[in-house]
Amino acid sequence: MDSKVYKFIDALHASRYRCALVVAGAGSKALSWLLEISGSSRTLIEATIPYSKESLAAFLGKYPDSAVSMKTAQYMAQKAFCKAKVFEEDQRSIIGLGCTATIVTDREKQGAHRGYISTMSNKGLKNWKLELQKGLLTRSEEEESISLAIINAISNTINIQPKLNIDFGKDSKLEELELDYGVSRVVEKCDYIYVDVELPMEIENKVNAKAILSGSFDPLHSGHISLLEASKSYLDMEVIFELSMSNVDKADLTIEKTNIRINQAFGKWPIIVTRSDTFIKKAKLFPGCVFVVGFDTALRVIDFQYYENNIDNMINQLEEIKELGCRFLVASRCINGILLTEKDLAVPEAFKEMFFELPVDLFREDISSTGIRTNSLGKEL
Repeated sequence: MDSKVYKFIDALHASRYRCALVVAGAGSKALSWLLEISGSSRTLIEATIPYSKESLAAFLGKYPDSAVSMKTAQYMAQKAFCKAKVFEEDQRSIIGLGCTATIVTDREKQGAHRGYISTMSNKGLKNWKLELQKGLLTRSEEEESISLAIINAISNTINIQPKLNIDFGKDSKLEELELDYGVSRVVEKCDYIYVDVELPMEIENKVNAKAILSGSFDPLHSGHISLLEASKSYLDMEVIFELSMSNVDKADLTIEKTNIRINQAFGKWPIIVTRSDTFIKKAKLFPGCVFVVGFDTALRVIDFQYYENNIDNMINQLEEIKELGCRFLVASRCINGILLTEKDLAVPEAFKEMFFELPVDLFREDISSTGIRTNSLGKEL
């Protein structure tokens, strides 16, 4: 075992971090190294090797489109993370790791020899691909390379210094891949995606959203989370974050930025991603839904300037939202010492029943994403 790897694993075993690992195709030496150094019981929650196609399908709950792919490694990491949560309450200290690989065997393989590694933590997903130069390494050497990449991935997911930076030489290439939550599908193929750590990244993931909390989540902060929990308690139903890539007041989010925003929530809360920049569009996607909004957003809902400066457009859209059975739960806000509630909204009489108040004793809004960015008050969630 490389001395740098030994020192890292020794430090890992002395830390608060706990891991659940799932490896298929290669990577078993990484498990052996973790177990070889004393203290492994403090670190390793579980290690699983679903080696056959049937075993991998049983672990994932379905046969993957491709056993050796980034998508499969991601879902393996998600499943490992969910399993780890059962045994460790502090989500900040757990890591789920998935690795799927194809290496030298007793027959010639058509594709490249490679491995995909994904880690899932309270900070979301991180992904790597290790490309192996075909024909240059023995099976044992390729197995060791995949195993080193696994340890390297753990090191670069958690906060133990110094980070491992393993040199794989000219025979292998390790690269960190961009996040992939399937956001491009919202642009190209579907109205929304539903992202939940319990589910694979599939376009088919549907959700019957009864209540949603929309936002740009730049960043996702304690105010969003408190409002989510308060509205969930008041409504006695699940409330789901909704992130729109399009926004009336701001530039559209790129796929890269959208993935980063999702990553803030992934593993902690499910999130819906849409391109619905208006509530009429959201209402058509989720009829009968309760929209949880802050006071400022509620003001915009009844401001004709947000309807192409046309009051008739506003009335028509509000009527359609009403016909679709949607309502607005309004959180109060304190501005310059003045508490503003749903009762302070000048809602047209025909739509008053669509707006109702989240009790002030459950939540009031005194924090904004803009303020956090300006004052650098964000903290680990």
